[in-house]
Amino acid sequence: MQRLPVVAGEAPPSVSNGDTVESIVQKLGKPKGIVSGGTRTTYYYEQGTVDFVTGRVVNAMLVSSEEARERAAKRDLEEKNFRQQRETERIRLVQAGAAALARTVADKSFAALPASERAEFWAKFAKQYPTTDISAQVAQTAEAIKTDQKDRDRTDELVRLNQRVGAIQERFNELDADYAASLANWKRNEIDAERAKLKDELSVIATRVHELSATP
Repeated sequence: MQRLPVVAGEAPPSVSNGDTVESIVQKLGKPKGIVSGGTRTTYYYEQGTVDFVTGRVVNAMLVSSEEARERAAKRDLEEKNFRQQRETERIRLVQAGAAALARTVADKSFAALPASERAEFWAKFAKQYPTTDISAQVAQTAEAIKTDQKDRDRTDELVRLNQRVGAIQERFNELDADYAASLANWKRNEIDAERAKLKDELSVIATRVHELSATP
């Protein structure tokens, strides 16, 4: 029976071509992971991998227990270093974010920017400094945007009301001319009725303008 190649080591497990799954499990124990694709299945161990086709070993890359421990120790060290680097970066971001937030809050020119521009800034800030809490600033800016929108809506409505007042005044002039030119009572009655409606509308407009002007 042909022996499969193994990675050099003091005492790598003895695995031969044609060994069954059961015999490998008896020698190496339960695998840490199993990946299957088509007729090929790979068992993953701390010491390496064993490939099976239709339940028989076709390839093995294994090392000794000592080398496996050395690899595990190296991997653990790399993971520890990675965690330390990640924590160092997290601390750097926390400190940098706090400093950037303090500068921005103290910047009077930033506070004078339109709320929409400040909202865009905070969105970028959150991406750059995800560990910095800016919920208060975001909420404050959102409220400012609502206030700005209300102010714009109020101004737009005032413009529309003033335009309507101008149109009503023009209509009054037309009705006055029609009244003077008309000799028929029914026509003058229609004109008087329209005048009354327009006066009522002017009264409603005046009340609304007063409400809008009084809104802080």
